[in-house]
Parts: sequence; C-alpha cells; structure tokens
Amino acid sequence: MPPPPPGSAPPPIYPMPGQMPQAYPMGRPGISMMTQFTGAALWSIILGLASILVPFLFNYVFFLLPIIGLLGGVQAIRTGRLIGGIVGIVLNIIGGVITIFALFVH
Repeated sequence: MPPPPPGSAPPPIYPMPGQMPQAYPMGRPGISMMTQFTGAALWSIILGLASILVPFLFNYVFFLLPIIGLLGGVQAIRTGRLIGGIVGIVLNIIGGVITIFALFVH
C-alpha cells in the first residue's frame, strides 16, 4: 500500500477489542457553577433575601420588591442561568407570601 499524500489526515485510531475509548470532556472548559449566580440571578436572590429578612429584622415591608425580584428570576432563566433563576424565584415567592401576610395581619 502506498503512503498517504502529504498533508492528509491520519487514519482514525480505533481501540482494541475489550478496551474502552477515551472519554470526552463533559461541558465546556472554564464554565463553573458560580456562573449560574451572576447578573439577573444574583439580583433576584438579593431582592428575595431582602424581602424575607427585612420584615423580621426592621419591621418594615417592601411592597414591590418581591415582584421586581420575580421578574429578575424570570430574566435569569431566559438568559441561561436556570439554577440561579429558580432560587431567586423561590425566594421571591416566599418574600411575597410574607409581604401579603404582613399586610393582612398587621
């Protein structure tokens, strides 16, 4: 068999029978879990925590804070930060329930 022409790709290397092929890396390199908690997701989480903690610490209720945080969580999900967006939405729903409870009970 003649040698391949110069500049051509080498033939693929197949594993021997009974051997496992080399694994491909999972995910993109340089992407970490912390990127899920940046941008709109981070603001949604901060607003959710504020709407939960402020009524208990300072006896004051923010009316629109949970709604703004909820919108930030939706925006975070739409931009690819699913985990941070879900955490922000859950915190803002809890903050909204606390706000509604404080309005009707107090």
